[in-house]
Amino acid sequence: MRLIQKQLPWLLSALFLFTVGCKKKEEDPQQPAQTSLSTFIPTSVDFTSVTLKGSISTVGEGGITDHGFVWGETTSPDLNSAGKHSLGAKTEAGAFEHPVTGLTAGKTYHVRAYATDAQGTMYGEDKTFSTTNSPTITEFTPTEAGQGDTVTIKGTNFNATTAETSIKFGTTAAAIIISVSETEIKVVVPSGVTEGANKITATIKGLDAASTIDFIYLGGLWTKKKDFGGGERMFSVGFSIGDKGYICLGRGEDRATTTKNDLWEYNATSDTWTQKANYSGGKRSSSIAFVINQIAFVGLGIDENTTSKKDVWQYNPTTNQWSQIDDFIGDNSLKKKFSFSVGGKGYVCVRGLTDLWEIDTGVWSKKNAIPTTNVSNVFVINDVAYLASAFDKKLWKYNAVADTWTALKEFPANISLGGIVLNGKAYFASSSDDGYVFWEYTPTTDSWAKKQGLASRVSTPSYSEAFAVGDKIYIREGGTARTSVWEFDPTK
Repeated sequence: MRLIQKQLPWLLSALFLFTVGCKKKEEDPQQPAQTSLSTFIPTSVDFTSVTLKGSISTVGEGGITDHGFVWGETTSPDLNSAGKHSLGAKTEAGAFEHPVTGLTAGKTYHVRAYATDAQGTMYGEDKTFSTTNSPTITEFTPTEAGQGDTVTIKGTNFNATTAETSIKFGTTAAAIIISVSETEIKVVVPSGVTEGANKITATIKGLDAASTIDFIYLGGLWTKKKDFGGGERMFSVGFSIGDKGYICLGRGEDRATTTKNDLWEYNATSDTWTQKANYSGGKRSSSIAFVINQIAFVGLGIDENTTSKKDVWQYNPTTNQWSQIDDFIGDNSLKKKFSFSVGGKGYVCVRGLTDLWEIDTGVWSKKNAIPTTNVSNVFVINDVAYLASAFDKKLWKYNAVADTWTALKEFPANISLGGIVLNGKAYFASSSDDGYVFWEYTPTTDSWAKKQGLASRVSTPSYSEAFAVGDKIYIREGGTARTSVWEFDPTK
């Protein structure tokens, strides 16, 4: 008994140490035998890219030596699949992700998260995602346009920002993309596009979509200039002498109170209008005008009392003076009259008649009949006169020496204004039936080419007086409520 009492303290100490040791062992967490993880639904799915996501719930004994994603077009991809990305070792549980590029648009993929520990490789659930189908162009409007015009492209899968989008007309890239939505792109046609037929290509995040039909690029550039200084009017005449353009006469809606007798000179270099000496023949509209040796001849027409006039006056821009020449001796009715000059002589013809009159050194004489009574335009290129009948789209050229007419290729459209000659070619404005475009006529090949009109810049444009100065054409918008002047450069 005494021995037990003697050893009791030692026994109690041993028991205490054993109990504490057991508690410490119970408090140590048990290390899991194997890693567990999940695959989440991928996000940011696009044409060729996606963000893969997963999470490790528990880390297995010995830690994770590698983790990442595997993917492919078949179910349950593994480490042998073509698509794999390793994120390396991982010491703690938690989410992880990886952006993938280089996928194929319009494909369905399977993806699994994976993790490797001492026990082997574990995989998360098999998740699927489908990349966006490639962009397509279904249509665009207008199908014909020029630089500065806005084209609307319709299609599918345009889901990108303007910065992620590029548009080409042929091989020329557009500098201005106005807006992009999933089904529509608005873009401004750039300069430098090859004239004629071009394909439109939209590149969305690196993927190309090409139009199946051609876009027709219309050459020419319109630039707004300073308004006409003489105010609103119609039935005026325009002509050019040297490097200056001129507009004179005309009237407003009320002939009696708004018929004009003024003359205005345009300086293209300074873009300014200056009023010159008033027409000495009095107020009138619907007159004729032609130029011989830097002298303008203006006359005929209708005065403010609706009286048809037969006088003709010549204007010298050097002296800024008018002087009268012999009166016209042909038909003096209210019929519309047209004029031109060839070989230092002036000519006048009358709509509704086949008469052609020539004035040479102040003397009028009648020439052979013109080939139509429906005259609408006359113009001269390289001292050869051309006569147009826009009503039936006919065109002839005149041999002044032989006094004969030869039929040429017909007009391609209805013409509202024509005969503006520049650098050996003539330019015509079409009517609303043809979208107000411009047409270029080349006499050496007897051919027509469509050019850009004003319709994209002016609602229902109306073309009035026109003249050529230098390498450009200047046109005043027609009608009594318009004074805008536009410059047209056919070379752009």
